[in-house]
Amino acid sequence: MKETWEQRGLRDWLLRLAAETLTQEGSIDAAHDVDHVARTMALAETLQAREGGDLPTILAAVALHDIGQERERRDGGDHAAIGADMAAGLLRGTRFPEAAIPGVQQAIREHRTTGASKPQTLEGRIVYDADKLDSLGAVGIARLYCITGLLGQKVYAPTPDVRHPVSPTVIRELRKGRAYSSSIEFDLLLADLPEHLLTDTGRALARERHDYMRDFFDRLQREVEGRL
Repeated sequence: MKETWEQRGLRDWLLRLAAETLTQEGSIDAAHDVDHVARTMALAETLQAREGGDLPTILAAVALHDIGQERERRDGGDHAAIGADMAAGLLRGTRFPEAAIPGVQQAIREHRTTGASKPQTLEGRIVYDADKLDSLGAVGIARLYCITGLLGQKVYAPTPDVRHPVSPTVIRELRKGRAYSSSIEFDLLLADLPEHLLTDTGRALARERHDYMRDFFDRLQREVEGRL
C-alpha cells in the first residue's frame, strides 16, 4: 500500500518527539536510542501491513516505548510503566488523536520480554514483536554489546545454572552483575524467542535472524574455549 503524506508526517513527528525526549532524559544508551526507534518503527509497519491494527497507535507506542529507560536506571522501577505514564503527557494536546492514547499506553506497558503479562491487543502484539525483532540478528548482537559494554560487563561468560523457565526477576538480578555477558542474555532470554513472538509474520521474520545470532554465540564460545 502506498504511503500517504499523513502517515509520513505522523512518523516523522513521532521520531522527533522520541529524539527530543530521549535527549531531555539524558539517555546515552545506544541500544535504546532513536535509531532503535526508527528500526523498530519500520519493522512495526511491515507487521501492521500484514497483520492489521491501528497504525497511529502502533507508531506512537513504538516511538515512546523506551523513554522511561533512563529513569529506571536512575531511580528503579519498570521503564515500561514509567514510559506509559510519560507518553500520555507527551501526546495529550497535540496532533495525536486523544482517543488512541490509552491504547498507546497499554502497548508500552506490555512490551517487555520480562513483563508480567503478554500484550492483550493486536497493536500491543505488533509493538512487542517489532521490538523483539530488533533484538535479534546482527543488530541484536550489536545492541547486546552496547548494553553490556556500557555496564562494564564481560565479552563472554558461562551461563549460570538456573531453573528453567527463568523468571523475569532472576534475569533482572543477573543483569546487575559485572559477570554478566551478552552470551548469557542470549542463552537465558533469546534462545527460543522466535517461537514466543505473537504474530505469524513476527515469528517468520525472527527465525532467520535468530539462526544468525545463535551461530555467532556458538562460534564465540568455541573461540573463547580455544576450539577454533
